[in-house]
Amino acid sequence: MTAAGSPAADEDRRPTVRSRPGRGPTRLTCLGREARPAFEAVTSASVVAVDDDGRLVLAELARGLDLPGGHVQWRDTSPEETARREALEEIRAELGELTLVEVIESDYFGPDDLTYMIIYVARVHRLLPWTDGHESAGRVLLPPAEFLAGYRGTRPGLMRHLVTSALAALSAG
Repeated sequence: MTAAGSPAADEDRRPTVRSRPGRGPTRLTCLGREARPAFEAVTSASVVAVDDDGRLVLAELARGLDLPGGHVQWRDTSPEETARREALEEIRAELGELTLVEVIESDYFGPDDLTYMIIYVARVHRLLPWTDGHESAGRVLLPPAEFLAGYRGTRPGLMRHLVTSALAALSAG
């Protein structure tokens, strides 16, 4: 928040915390690429970033390698803007055309406050020079199968679905 009490442009619109005592696991439901939630209900956007050689460009985060993405901030005007900003912040990549891959509904804030995560795929237009001070420790380029085989996130089945759907959409486009 700013001194005047309004949110700063670079603050998350809907902040989250890792621990939610007394609540079960978050339910995530894939709605497909035809779903179009209102932007006000979108909490995050991610992108399956693919280079010209078909490798994924991944963010090296404390939790391991992951797709670049993150929370919608107050300054963002669309999920596409969030995905592009996060790709620039986490992997220093400028992206080509974004193609919607998946809309994921989440009950993180409760069953009466459903929110949405938007997943895109895009070719990497340009990798910018790496400098310190970004939101990740670095970027890693890997073939999709190698990334999926080594993925250590909590929902490997979901990640497999996102990556394979993204690559199919990219080759169909």
